[in-house]
Amino acid sequence: MPTLTPKAKANVSMVIETMYAIAAEPDKWEQIVQALDVEASDAPPEAAGAARLAALAADRGEAAQVGVVLINAAGGASAWNAAGEAVFHQRLGVIEAQGLRFFNPANHEALDQARHRLRGTQGRQVIVKFSQADDEAPHFAYVVPASGLPPALAAGLGGAATTGEGACAVVFPAVEATDRLWANLRESFGLTPAETRLAARLKDGLTLKEAAVELSVSFNTVRNQLRGIFEKVGLSRQSELIRTLTQLGSLATSFQESSGRGLLGPPIAATERGAVETAPPIRLLHLPDGRRLAWRSYGDPAGRAVLMVHQGLGCSVMPRGTDALARDLGLRLLCPERPGVGRSDVCPDFSYEGVGRDFADLCRDQGLAQVQVAAFMSGAPFALMAARELGPIASRVLLASARPSGQTLETERDKGHAVVLFRRRILRNAWLADMVFAVMRLQLTRRQLEKFVRAAASAPGDAAYLRTNPGVLEFIVDYISESLALTSRGIADEIKCSARSPTLDLTRLTAPITVWHGDEDPMASVGDVTAWLNGREQSVRTFPGSGHFLPHKHWAEVLAWLAA
Repeated sequence: MPTLTPKAKANVSMVIETMYAIAAEPDKWEQIVQALDVEASDAPPEAAGAARLAALAADRGEAAQVGVVLINAAGGASAWNAAGEAVFHQRLGVIEAQGLRFFNPANHEALDQARHRLRGTQGRQVIVKFSQADDEAPHFAYVVPASGLPPALAAGLGGAATTGEGACAVVFPAVEATDRLWANLRESFGLTPAETRLAARLKDGLTLKEAAVELSVSFNTVRNQLRGIFEKVGLSRQSELIRTLTQLGSLATSFQESSGRGLLGPPIAATERGAVETAPPIRLLHLPDGRRLAWRSYGDPAGRAVLMVHQGLGCSVMPRGTDALARDLGLRLLCPERPGVGRSDVCPDFSYEGVGRDFADLCRDQGLAQVQVAAFMSGAPFALMAARELGPIASRVLLASARPSGQTLETERDKGHAVVLFRRRILRNAWLADMVFAVMRLQLTRRQLEKFVRAAASAPGDAAYLRTNPGVLEFIVDYISESLALTSRGIADEIKCSARSPTLDLTRLTAPITVWHGDEDPMASVGDVTAWLNGREQSVRTFPGSGHFLPHKHWAEVLAWLAA
């Protein structure tokens, strides 16, 4: 382990203190970039505080998993996952074979009423408010028909049957934001549209005064609306309301994987923000080591196969309209999520080669005789390893806005590009990745994610594209939220993997490589990419006026190239 200079020790301590500040006050997240400007090092002994914070974040993240308890028609508890058991035992009571035994007897009546209402609402989910022990704040959950439980949640019940008339599931939320919440609140609590709009602003971190300005109403108006929300939801403090909204918001992403029968949702609108809600359902592949690989399939099931490898902080959600466009072009897009990303299980031995094998297993499981591989941004190394693993099955590889693996030095050109500096510095001290991303995941609101995305549009062409295509901002925020739905381990493992893998062994790669790159890309130049590939690229195309957002800006062209 290297010996740190006094200055380096002080800087490491500053990073740790900054992370505690971010955990307490998320609006200061930009300070992470400055705090990470420290000398490169392994985790020093002085970083015990960082280890404790990372462990705390990991524990909170684990506790935040969606919990499920399955209730049979007779009222008995027939199955549950670990998160459901933990939430129930810690907050509400005891799970017994004959049923749920609540600490507070009033909760029995609340659950009975929820089940009765469920039978009379043609399959919609019902929100129920449970009173917790020791006079704590109430805890909210969804009660849904067992038959409508999404596969990803049902899979965690050990194969227990989720069918049968009268069977239902009590689903406890994780801490994760989603807009599907608001329609459910209107239905369950009778909030007016104005009250719903105010609740959404408060959940996104606005104060009452800020919400009044944004909604163009007086402060007295929003204060009266808040009082109405309190009365209808049964709360008395604004902090309780925000906590409740955050809890309830976590579940809508889980329900998106079901058939959608009877689920409430926002009105249909042709915006990029609807990409998550309109995406094909999540599928799960059980890998040889027992892990589950989540993936989506877009386009024509009998079409020309393409393995799509998402960017960092990305997932299997493609831009809205991709399903129809791919079908029209005769393409079948297989979009897997890397380990620890979205709904894919974490891999304890995360590596480019290992993820490449996972993706090759998916292609083999689907019986593909030939497949193209397309990757975006930091998905490039994973795509190359998948193509190497597939051998002659991989016909060609497209790398759009590729991010070479390994650490890179900061230059004068990086000034003014906050996201570039963030990546440079976190790669330099990758041991901080678990802590940084765990805290960011647990604290960032949608509003703060939007600030992060706007900061990424630091190239002139990207900024102009974002101004003329505001829906792209919403799409990126949505897929980042989906990427971090269950854990931040995937992106943290990816950073650590990149830091220790400056070069890739491409000797067994036979597929030709095509590089598409923006001439304004602040993260890496086209020369950086070709040097990293060591001249193995077959063709290179440079796009004027494009930076980070090249894949978004030229998405239809990407699919057309794959279909050519």
